[in-house]
Amino acid sequence: MRVVLLFLVVVACAAAGLFVWTAHSAKARNLAATMPVAQVTPEPATFTVESATQFHVRHLKEFDYTPSEKMQHSVASDTTLDGITPITWHYVGPQSARPEPLVVLFHGHDRSGLSMIEMWYEAARNNGFAILAPTAPSGNWPYEDPSPQVIEKMISQLNRTHRINREQIYLFGHLAGAVYAQAMLNKTQGPWRAAALHGGFLPADLQIVPQVAKPYRAYVGQYERAFPLEDIRATGEEMARRGHDNDLLIIPAHTHWFYDIGDQIAADSWRWFRSLPES
Repeated sequence: MRVVLLFLVVVACAAAGLFVWTAHSAKARNLAATMPVAQVTPEPATFTVESATQFHVRHLKEFDYTPSEKMQHSVASDTTLDGITPITWHYVGPQSARPEPLVVLFHGHDRSGLSMIEMWYEAARNNGFAILAPTAPSGNWPYEDPSPQVIEKMISQLNRTHRINREQIYLFGHLAGAVYAQAMLNKTQGPWRAAALHGGFLPADLQIVPQVAKPYRAYVGQYERAFPLEDIRATGEEMARRGHDNDLLIIPAHTHWFYDIGDQIAADSWRWFRSLPES
């Protein structure tokens, strides 16, 4: 009996040690990937605003959305540990011998990665790029403390079966996911080249003057209520002063509801990603 108890104590101690080491290791990797603050004042970047009349806004009677049965049964998923926390992510990858671009998608509050996959599914299939969409364990994204290391781990796992071009990785987010994508772009170092945001942004006072400022595009509805248009515009102007090229597309007759034109925004975002000059 004493031998069994001693064995259980040893196992428990080992597990506790693994718990501490894993959490410390993840934190250390996140710290190592923190974007340094610029030591000199950057050259001002560009900021533009336009009315995005290219979108066909569907006038819905009910604002209700859940991923379709097709998505639920046909889209692959995997799991990655963020420290000790398992994070489920969904993905679609083209079967190609050559490395393909990747868009990492961040969902809105209390949604799932699958909801973002569905909005981007046709754009990815039609244009031959991969999409990867994690689901936040808490239902929301910790924009105060972004975790680039776990996204890097997911990309590495995906790369085992679908070759990823690390020179062409992009971020997209809706609502809370938009806030998180902007935090990742501004505050962390990673292979992501640019970000597109819908219905959300990270205020300038929560962002840094980064050593490497990457471009982003923000989509917002004319009737957006969650984030005031004047605040989004002011943030765009300030982030241009901090070196981020960015533009603001205001969509006429559109509200905050992403799922009426999510597929159109995905296609437009992809065209914008592909238009960016090579770094």
